[in-house]
Amino acid sequence: MSRRLVAESALEVRRKKGWKYVSMSAYKVKPDPFWKSVRPVVPKDVIYGTFVTDKAYTTCFTGVVVPYVCTSGSKVCGN
Repeated sequence: MSRRLVAESALEVRRKKGWKYVSMSAYKVKPDPFWKSVRPVVPKDVIYGTFVTDKAYTTCFTGVVVPYVCTSGSKVCGN
């Protein structure tokens, strides 16, 4: 789901900027806990896995409410 949101965000940026196309590349972002009031930071020992593709860098970690949560990042360039 986080990778899908990265792709949707890239398309939204394209529309807002009036670009004809976008290119995406993986970009490591800091994991963003869903339940920030309970766990404001993600300790290294709760990282579940890291998955990198040519378009997104995804880090999944153990969640508070759900078994795991993923955060994805991507650099977007366009014209």
